[in-house]
Amino acid sequence: MRTMTKFALAATVATVAVPLALYYWDMSGSEDPLGDTLRTYGFVPINPPSNLMEVGSLYYVDPEVKEFKAICHADKADLDGTVVSSRSWEMQENLERNGRFNTGVKIDLGWVVSGSADKDYVVKVRASLNDVMIEEIPLGANLQIFTKLMSKPQCNEVAMQYLHGGGYVCQGQKILQATAEYKLDRDTQDKLAANAKASSNEIKSLVKLAVESQSDQSVVDKGGRLFAGAALKYGVSMNPRCIAPPDGRFWRVLPRTPLDRAKNFLLFNVVEPILPHKPESVQLAAQETPAAERAK
Repeated sequence: MRTMTKFALAATVATVAVPLALYYWDMSGSEDPLGDTLRTYGFVPINPPSNLMEVGSLYYVDPEVKEFKAICHADKADLDGTVVSSRSWEMQENLERNGRFNTGVKIDLGWVVSGSADKDYVVKVRASLNDVMIEEIPLGANLQIFTKLMSKPQCNEVAMQYLHGGGYVCQGQKILQATAEYKLDRDTQDKLAANAKASSNEIKSLVKLAVESQSDQSVVDKGGRLFAGAALKYGVSMNPRCIAPPDGRFWRVLPRTPLDRAKNFLLFNVVEPILPHKPESVQLAAQETPAAERAK
């Protein structure tokens, strides 16, 4: 009777949570064009972009899939000869067209625009990704690395601890690396072209100075275009299945939408705890119990 009550409660929660998640997904407009474009290719945005993440390594991923914390890094020797790198021109074209993002850098260009009404003409510097490179490791090779990592006591212990921490423990399988190109939006460029008191090179110098002073990026001029001085990793794709607890009944798959997060929460926190343990878990517990205690 108690089990039936729990199942009824779970069903009630699901009945309420799923419509709410659907409502949220439908009503909340996205303000992350780069993230949206990366997700269409199966990548999760790395925020802020860096060169800290790599394929083969194990990470703790928070329930919102926004933060990645390294648990154990794959050995360089195990990655040599197994990681494949390639360019993706179709993805780069899509990212240039649809994935422009706000860098957080602002410039006051009021003094270079004709007309007193434009004295406080503050504009935002945007960026798009160029030189898109994808690193990928086959799932078979990743399994070998995973087995080796989990054989290390410190790695295994931390991974097991975080399996019950409300998030996910996953292994990196693909990484997207690219170089940012900085530019003003089209409306700003058109306005400056028609009314600016400064030359295009002077405005470009202002953009370069603003990016370097307001961020930790160096900027280089290549053929009249402004690029970041170093490529960074902007997206990661984990193995299709993350690690599940020994007594888990459902696959651990990173959610891509609010509805996925609601479904995972219900499965892992409401439904799974009230299901009977798997027979394998029962047998394992029996094997680990001392014979003297089993005789009692």
